[in-house]
Amino acid sequence: MLGKTKENNSGTYPFKEKTGKTMEKNRNWLRGIEKASLIKIIFIIFFSVGVLGLYYQETRDLFITLTPFSLLLGMGLMFWMHEKWQLKHVLVFGLIVLMGFFVEVAGVLTGLVFGEYSYGRALGFKIWGTPPMIGLNWLMLIYAVYRIVNHLKIPAVLKIFAGATLMVIYDIIMEPVAIQLDMWSWGGGDIPLQNYVAWFVISLVMLSVFYITKLDYRNKVASTLFFVQMGFFLILNFLLG
Repeated sequence: MLGKTKENNSGTYPFKEKTGKTMEKNRNWLRGIEKASLIKIIFIIFFSVGVLGLYYQETRDLFITLTPFSLLLGMGLMFWMHEKWQLKHVLVFGLIVLMGFFVEVAGVLTGLVFGEYSYGRALGFKIWGTPPMIGLNWLMLIYAVYRIVNHLKIPAVLKIFAGATLMVIYDIIMEPVAIQLDMWSWGGGDIPLQNYVAWFVISLVMLSVFYITKLDYRNKVASTLFFVQMGFFLILNFLLG
């Protein structure tokens, strides 16, 4: 009897251990959901304040000066929620930043990529006429768009094209506001069609890098940041005319 009782009790240990691990995993998942919800609320409040600050003439210059810091904060919170960090992620992200920065440098210096344009003061200090912040901004947008289109039940090639299309839509919405806020200006005054073609092609290449590497890019807040930013530019388009 004693031997049997001991055997039965010992038999329950694996079950208890498995149950304990499952409960801990569920608690971690819930904590992740709560943290993600909080960050999403922060995004909404943060960009709502930004809309007000940029709308009123009295505070516009201050908020334009704060643009690089707001971009860094949003990107920092987004990548804080990146779930699976590996060295390969750092290398891929670094590659996208460098690609984004140097294609912009080529664009500014030659006018052959996007058209004739120059950067203003809103995105901070410049190297070769190009703010390093723009490389980080390319990473933030491409990462978020990847997260959005990756949920679509279509082949990867179509996801890449859908993502590039979404990037162009974002740029169409952003351009008029970016010009008014001294992010950049166009040599001829008008936004050339070449700019949107370049955005599409560059986005295709960058999104392809994400799909080729086949890494785990799970993130609970990236898509929210993208759509909040898009809403931010939509509202400012309406308010600033």
